[in-house]
Amino acid sequence: MKRWFWALLVALSLGLTLLGLLRPRAEQGLSVNVVRVERGEFIREVRASGTVEARVYTLTFSRPGRVAEVRVKEGQAVQAGQVLAVLETVNETAQLQAARESLQALQARAQAQETEFASNRTRLQNQLQEARRNLGLLKALLAVGGVAANEVRQAERQVSDLEAQLASLLQNRISTQRELQAQLQARQNELAALERTIAQSTLRAPVAGVVSSVGFLVGVETTAPSGSGTSLNTPAIRLVEAGSLRVQARLSEAEIPLVRPGQPVRIELDAAPEQPLQGKVDRLGVQAEVAGGGGSAVLPVFIRFLDPQAEAVARPGLTATANITTLRLPSALKIPLEALVEEEGRRFVWVVDTQSRTVRKQPIVLKARNLTQAAVEGLAEDSLLVSLPPETLKEGSKVSYRLPEAEER
Repeated sequence: MKRWFWALLVALSLGLTLLGLLRPRAEQGLSVNVVRVERGEFIREVRASGTVEARVYTLTFSRPGRVAEVRVKEGQAVQAGQVLAVLETVNETAQLQAARESLQALQARAQAQETEFASNRTRLQNQLQEARRNLGLLKALLAVGGVAANEVRQAERQVSDLEAQLASLLQNRISTQRELQAQLQARQNELAALERTIAQSTLRAPVAGVVSSVGFLVGVETTAPSGSGTSLNTPAIRLVEAGSLRVQARLSEAEIPLVRPGQPVRIELDAAPEQPLQGKVDRLGVQAEVAGGGGSAVLPVFIRFLDPQAEAVARPGLTATANITTLRLPSALKIPLEALVEEEGRRFVWVVDTQSRTVRKQPIVLKARNLTQAAVEGLAEDSLLVSLPPETLKEGSKVSYRLPEAEER
């Protein structure tokens, strides 16, 4: 009797289990994943890769010489006009002093000669004036028989001699002045050349910035750059101009219409990915370039750093990724792209009725999209949508689902 009882119980259990397995799945509903419509800030970004660049000055001495001082080191901030390095100028300074003394001696000599000339000229002019007056008197007396003709001729010779002396004095002055002027000019040229040489012995910062490298060593001879410019082997100090750091990135053709000057940018350096920097679009290039391998065209975009600490982190030549914010909506309805369906130019979503657990097709207006979300209109906030809806889904279909994990918790 007990054996039949247990056999009947097992048969009943198997029957109920089989009934459940064979029960139509339509009553349970099609299993789907669901997402929630959210309201919040929507951001659309364009990503562009590029490199950090800056205005770099390569500073060298314009004349050869031995380095006497190097007053800066790599990484040091400097102001415009600050002395960076100095060449030895002991010989040039001594020559400059001698040239100044020589010039002063020539100037004193010229002054003395001018004083002597003025004195002699005054003396001769007075003597000539007196001789001419005497000649006039003698001629008047000769007319009335008061003097002999010989006395008049003697007075005339005296006037002629004085006039010749005065003319010779003037001629000698011109010759002496010409000679002294040539000597003075030579000394002034020598003085100017020495002053220029000494000035060229001091290397100054043309702008404010940060020293990126120092190629001079105290006591070591340095050469002047050749006419073709500074070579890589020429010792130099390289200075990155303050405020000139920027990123030059490349935009694809499809992204060009979305980017405008002034848009905010989040800059991520490959060398410091944990420290993003803020920037803004400075300008777009004027000419597109064809990417390597005959691909699509890209347009340069220039991005200016806004973070004060950028100069301490970014270095010219580093690789960077620019995340350009092309659209920011402070308050928008957002849905994951997996919930958006596009067919024949129409956009819609499948909205879940939480009471009947059925779905309906809801047309929407797409305002914008980014890589993961879409900003839309035409939905109620907190609506439940089907994510990755299957092709078999139809209007009024019954569905089964589990709420997103965040809501279950």
